[in-house]
Amino acid sequence: MLLNKPKSSFHIETVSAVFIIAAVAAFILSNFFLGFSFPIYLLAMTIAFMLTVFYPKAGLYAIVFLTIIFERFFTLAGIYLGREEYKFYPLDVIILAMFLGLLFSFLRATPASRQNFKLVKNDGVLIIFILLNVVYFLASVFLIKSSAYLAFSSLKNYGFYSLLYFLVFWLIQTREDIARLFKFFFAGALAVIGFILFGIMNGNGLWTEFTPLSTPGVRILAFTHGLYLSLAFVGLLAYLLMKKQPAEKKYLYWIFSIWLIGIAGTMMRHLWISVILAIAVIYFYLPIEKKLAMRKLFWHFALVLLGALTLVFYVTTMSPYSKLTDFTQRTASAIAQRGSSIANASADESFAWRELVWSAAYKDFKQDPLLGIGTGKMVYVETRSYRDFIEVRNIHNSYLAVLIQLGLLGFGLLGFFLYKNMRNLIFSLTKNKERFYALAILGVLVIYLVALMFQPYLETNLLAIFFWMSLGLSRNIANGRYN
Repeated sequence: MLLNKPKSSFHIETVSAVFIIAAVAAFILSNFFLGFSFPIYLLAMTIAFMLTVFYPKAGLYAIVFLTIIFERFFTLAGIYLGREEYKFYPLDVIILAMFLGLLFSFLRATPASRQNFKLVKNDGVLIIFILLNVVYFLASVFLIKSSAYLAFSSLKNYGFYSLLYFLVFWLIQTREDIARLFKFFFAGALAVIGFILFGIMNGNGLWTEFTPLSTPGVRILAFTHGLYLSLAFVGLLAYLLMKKQPAEKKYLYWIFSIWLIGIAGTMMRHLWISVILAIAVIYFYLPIEKKLAMRKLFWHFALVLLGALTLVFYVTTMSPYSKLTDFTQRTASAIAQRGSSIANASADESFAWRELVWSAAYKDFKQDPLLGIGTGKMVYVETRSYRDFIEVRNIHNSYLAVLIQLGLLGFGLLGFFLYKNMRNLIFSLTKNKERFYALAILGVLVIYLVALMFQPYLETNLLAIFFWMSLGLSRNIANGRYN
């Protein structure tokens, strides 16, 4: 179990994570080629569940890697029995197994070891927020009579996946733990390079059809993969600045460049803005001597990027009628159009849609600002050429979604929890000997805090889980766990 184990168990947990990944990946791949098979699902999930119960950290490592690679096909793959779909996902199986493993560890632990499970005041704020969501679910279903399906989805996203915060700070207690977690994350991010290359060669990214563009152009990388690369980007930046010497990091510039191409190729403007702001915040909190190192780093990176762009320009010039040239020109045009639309929001269809939906949701919210409208609700929107019922949880702004559904009460609890967590993390930058993890997690959280304004992050598990995990890590960083 988790506690009172020899250091050699870290190796066992890594091997166990690999077996969990292999079992779940086999199930996912079988879905692609054979369709859903309950026997294969049962076998794969039994292996994943049992290994995670015995080695909860292995389950966490597997969640990180599987989410980055398979995204919705891991986090949103339901069970099909007959014509019914049951939304109990592989992600849920592993999370429940992690809790069960932790429970066994707690019961077997000595009184001194149980201090690792001790909660602080800010943890209590999140617990109250979770319990509030349980109350809202019951009230929405039995009193307000809103959609039970939508209300349960909100409960699951706000109340269940937020439990990853507790799982992470209970499990990732040492520097060895967080280093291994980061290795699994960066291994997944490196594997995404394959998705980028596929998108470039294919002229359209894999699984990009789930997030269609509101402007002309194509994505070479799915939005979700772009998010994961954005998180990896700021993490690698912190690593280069705080951990590596100049002679050791030259090959990483190419990884930087490829990741940046992927992030740009998602055509997600809010990711571009989020990454830029995260870089600015990291720079602000760097020690003085590291600020100069960051400027040098970006000059080196700019040269590599310039070289890559020069190569692309040469290839397209030498073969003006090739598919690569056509794709490159269309992509460059789309990026320019998406970028320019940031300054001209009124002309963009997605911004107009947001304005319409937010206004409609606000009209309902005004009736009870303190408690909100409840979960499981939909709002009606109408213009001359468009009319529809929109789920409130899907209004493309997580802050507004929480505020409108849970009112000032729920929004205030969540806001206070995030404020305390961020404040403690920033304060830790002045006292922690090991600033790499603090700066990396700070950059990740800045990306999320900005991005929450533009998409339903907290309402979608494959987007939210790294947010809750990062908050759990920041809690331990603030307490000096990884020094």
